[in-house]
Amino acid sequence: MRFVALSFTCCVLLAQTAVAQDIRIDTFDKKSNRTGYIIVNPNTGRIDQFDARSNRLGYGQVTGSGSNQRIDTYSPNSTRTGTITTPKR
Repeated sequence: MRFVALSFTCCVLLAQTAVAQDIRIDTFDKKSNRTGYIIVNPNTGRIDQFDARSNRLGYGQVTGSGSNQRIDTYSPNSTRTGTITTPKR
């Protein structure tokens, strides 16, 4: 569930940037301990999630643009873990 919520945050950042470089987003728990990071590629919409030791936890894909975006998330063995559709404004 945490991956899905963080993916939504990535979606917003993806919509606001036109930079060709990958975006790294560090993730933290409620006690400010670093739990890992997410890499977002704004050109392709690909999202990769890693734990604090750089082990891959999953990946995803952002499709659509503006307020009509959808994020599909998967585990490393390609099992779908969730889908988010951004609310229409």
